[in-house]
Amino acid sequence: MSAIINKGVEDKAMKKSNSEKGQALVVIALVAVVLFSFISLAIDASRTFSDKRHAQNAADTAVLASALAKVRGQSFNTAAISRALSNGYDNNGTTNTVEVYNPPTDGAYAGNNEYIQVKITSHVETFFTKILGVSEFVNRAEAVARTTPSTTSSMYGGSAVVALDPSGCKAVQFNGNANMTLTGSGIYVNSTCTPNAFNNDSGSSGILSTPCLQTVGDYSYSSGKVLVTEAGCLHNKVQVMSAPQYPNITCGAQVATKTGDTLSPGNWSGSFPPNGVTHLQSGAYCVSGGNFQVNGGDTLIGHGVVIYMIDGFIKWNGGANIQLDAPTDGPFKGLLLYVPPSNSNVVVVNGNGDSHIVGSIWAPSSTITVEGGGGSAGLQCQFLGWHVNLSGSSNTNIDFQASLNFQPPSAPNIELTQ
Repeated sequence: MSAIINKGVEDKAMKKSNSEKGQALVVIALVAVVLFSFISLAIDASRTFSDKRHAQNAADTAVLASALAKVRGQSFNTAAISRALSNGYDNNGTTNTVEVYNPPTDGAYAGNNEYIQVKITSHVETFFTKILGVSEFVNRAEAVARTTPSTTSSMYGGSAVVALDPSGCKAVQFNGNANMTLTGSGIYVNSTCTPNAFNNDSGSSGILSTPCLQTVGDYSYSSGKVLVTEAGCLHNKVQVMSAPQYPNITCGAQVATKTGDTLSPGNWSGSFPPNGVTHLQSGAYCVSGGNFQVNGGDTLIGHGVVIYMIDGFIKWNGGANIQLDAPTDGPFKGLLLYVPPSNSNVVVVNGNGDSHIVGSIWAPSSTITVEGGGGSAGLQCQFLGWHVNLSGSSNTNIDFQASLNFQPPSAPNIELTQ
């Protein structure tokens, strides 16, 4: 009897043990499935996240390439598609699409033609999570860039007289014995000098009349000697203005040729103009190895000319009949005389009552002295020098007109905004 009871107990224990083993196997299987699911999600999610970053980088570079193409007058759409392709997004319509819009179709810049929008949609095929019914993940990347085209504008705010020395005193000085009148624009002095970035010599008898007088530093002049005609414009401690890019003037292999009293454009070595020349043909003159001097009683006529003084000084003396005007079109429109920063020789502008001088005279390392000339029309010039002296013994008018003077182009601007 006892043996029978013991056998029953053992059978029950065995059945219980087998049951527990079966339950454990089920739990282990469930845990394995869960772990496999997490591992699968981690692997596919990592791949998807990597593609997301790559797609965003591709969108950024594509929109910048598109913006650059636009400012160059090229196809912005082709540039964006090509750059996206180089990053692995070929716009096949299945695994990825690349969309380019100008202007953007949505967002903060929608409808604004200054902006370009690139959208990349990427379908990332899954490897492991397909078992869970997820065959792909979708990434969407977007980038927006702003394009500002090159523009032209007058140098230094269109001031007729500009001194570029950043710290020197008396950078612009008026000491004439006759009146000097500026119309159309005034004076800008880049110098921080205190007390006289601009200075008037109290011993002179002339009166300077200008619409505006602006100095980064301070100005000093005698009472009644300087008249500012534009209300509220006389002031100091103004902001330093940014310098424009220097022009790149070249005459190539062309050599200036003298024929009778006329000189053709090109490279010239020696005194300028050569003896006997009274007329300059239209074009660019690159002068080296001599000075540019026009003496009293001489005549020099040139229309549509730009003169690049590589070295040597410039002196146009009183009594000379000077009829010079800058080009009216092309890259040097409005630029009459350019003296590069490497040439610090003086520039002296004078002439008789019949002279007519039009265009910017830009000599960033030179002292420019304006003594007179220009006739009834005045000197229709912008003077830009290291220092500028306004002097002379005859009444002079500097009549600045922006359209007649040099307006260098600004570089186009490209920026990633989103």
